[in-house]
Amino acid sequence: MLTGNNDMKPPIPKRPRRMAMSPESAPLASGSSSFIPDDIIFFQILVLLPVKSLVRFQTVCKSWRTTLTSISFVRWHLELSKRTRSTMVLVPRKYQEDRRKACSRLLSIFSFQPGESKCAELIFRKEFHPYGIPVFSIPLHCDGLILIPCIMGKIFICNPATREFVELPPGSPSVLFEHRVAFGFDPWSGTYKVARHFIRSYRDTLQIDGEGGTTREYSSGHEILTFGGDSKEEAWVWKATVDPPYPIKARTPICLPGVFFWSALKSMAHGKVISNVILRFSLLDETFTVHPNPPCSDHLGKNDALSALGGKLCYIHSPTPWEIAIWLAEDGPNLTWSLCRRVSLPIPRNLLAFACASTDPDKIFLSIDARYLLRCDLHDESLEEIINMRDMLYDLRNGRKFTIGSLLVAHYMVPFVESLLRIRSSYQQAIISYVM
Repeated sequence: MLTGNNDMKPPIPKRPRRMAMSPESAPLASGSSSFIPDDIIFFQILVLLPVKSLVRFQTVCKSWRTTLTSISFVRWHLELSKRTRSTMVLVPRKYQEDRRKACSRLLSIFSFQPGESKCAELIFRKEFHPYGIPVFSIPLHCDGLILIPCIMGKIFICNPATREFVELPPGSPSVLFEHRVAFGFDPWSGTYKVARHFIRSYRDTLQIDGEGGTTREYSSGHEILTFGGDSKEEAWVWKATVDPPYPIKARTPICLPGVFFWSALKSMAHGKVISNVILRFSLLDETFTVHPNPPCSDHLGKNDALSALGGKLCYIHSPTPWEIAIWLAEDGPNLTWSLCRRVSLPIPRNLLAFACASTDPDKIFLSIDARYLLRCDLHDESLEEIINMRDMLYDLRNGRKFTIGSLLVAHYMVPFVESLLRIRSSYQQAIISYVM
């Protein structure tokens, strides 16, 4: 089965090999033998084009549309895009004091080439009327699709290249706010899955220790929504899984092919977190396993973060505002942690340092407080400042350009590759935005 990280060329579907006439041979006499097989036209020539061109070519005729939207063509185009057209996207969001009530009228996504330009070009914009889009946390990316998780529960998925935009149906209600969502590719079923956690109920009980403290017990749930497969029987509904063994924290999870990693609350005392664990959710059998945090910390503090580097789970530990330690885990029956690097920051972080991979396997990007972007060499621990986001020039592609300046804005930076993937099948009604 073809997976999201498979570098092998997918088998070209066997079908009658109709012979297409090349443009150069069109004016020639009917006796000319200058023909190009369809397999070469589609899987060796057209597959090299960007999504925008391929979307236009889908209108040439029915047979072209059938081939250009086939799973084999879409997958092969995606793998080539990963090798040659990887970039990053920026999703800016204003800081809001009351995150429960705050909304934004616009959702904007910009394309950005780190280290090559200090200008980000608008690739997608969506207006929300009349109430706006609620405050969202770190967007998630998988194979050209970007998921926008709002902390109050709404979830949106879009493909900026094709302009498809979908709001997922609401999941099970939660008595607590601050939701987080996982999103990734399931290599065993060839589908994409979204997972969310929720709290059914909780209760506080007095501790019997003479100090008058309380402990809180949670009833937690977990559910997934599946889309993107061959089946035309997608229900597009949330399906309950086994309950997580510990309540999941409202922190952005990490999604690797076939597995999601959540941070969960193991124990509390007097209202303070004593220890966390990492829950590994397998998309193969939809079960949880429990794993320890790295030796540097018993709990995921407010200045620490989970990330993904080189296909591995990564833990960013920041004991001081000027220092981070990068820990990597070897996946298996038990997570085995090892210290990768200690890095001294040129600027102090206030909240979080977040790491993501670059096209160079020996270098990574570090996002400091979603405002500064650095590139770190893992060999010599050297740091290169890519950009201070206050200096980023945003191009709206309508003649207008602007900088954020002193405005308090979180600049979420996410690795991205454009693709032809559809969120909903052609027989389903999608909410598609053609606004540019």
